[in-house]
Amino acid sequence: MLYNVKKIEYPDSVHIRVYGRPVQMKTKISATVKTPTPASSHKVPDSPRTKEQIEHSAHTSVNRTVNQIYAISRSNHWTYFITLTIDPNKLDNTDFNLISEKLNIWTNNIKKRYAPDLKYLLVPELHKDGKKWHFHGLFSDIGNLPLEFSGKVCVGKFIYDYVRKPYATKIYNLPLWKYGFSTATKVRDTAHASSYITKYITKDMSQILANQHRYLASQNIDRPVEKVYHIDNDILQYALEQHLDKVSYASNVKIPFANQQITYLEFNR
Repeated sequence: MLYNVKKIEYPDSVHIRVYGRPVQMKTKISATVKTPTPASSHKVPDSPRTKEQIEHSAHTSVNRTVNQIYAISRSNHWTYFITLTIDPNKLDNTDFNLISEKLNIWTNNIKKRYAPDLKYLLVPELHKDGKKWHFHGLFSDIGNLPLEFSGKVCVGKFIYDYVRKPYATKIYNLPLWKYGFSTATKVRDTAHASSYITKYITKDMSQILANQHRYLASQNIDRPVEKVYHIDNDILQYALEQHLDKVSYASNVKIPFANQQITYLEFNR
């Protein structure tokens, strides 16, 4: 099945993607595997991929992860944006699998003892040296999770003492995180926080974590409702024109190597 429109429903808005070139819907097809005959048993080696194909594959991989994280994030209302660093004296901050395992144990303990309804989405960030990891995340329904005011506040990327700017966003610490430094700040806008957290997904990170989960999410997290359609261009254009006054965001992206153009539109509910 081909489609040229994808609709993604979020709690506070509806996101529409219009594809200039129809997209093939991925389907899983099961088939009986036949034993190859002697004449066909010799596999022809794959041709080496071109530089353009490799770049396209890397770009597609990053975009897929970014879209997944953004869609999940937008489907939930968040309370805190958190950062968790890893002290190399307490935990090997170059071992992604070990850190992920400790994070899973830590979040499970929080749910058992402090916040049974905790929702979280955690995204790794790779240090500039290409080896060390730390995590950023979004939390909601934190229950009785302890927070300690750090005495600091932030205005954008700038940090001040609370006495200088008492009206600014307070920075808290999470005393239960024993593996390094932690911060937590209030989320004012879920859409903004969703866009912000995807910036940590880079090509280098995606290549290092190939065939691995590139984010951690709680099982009770809400997922977006997605639907696809194939709509005649004239009818689609007319329908969009009737609702232009409700558009809160619009952008047009060209993807030359995929011979594709995507128009992104967001409508407030």
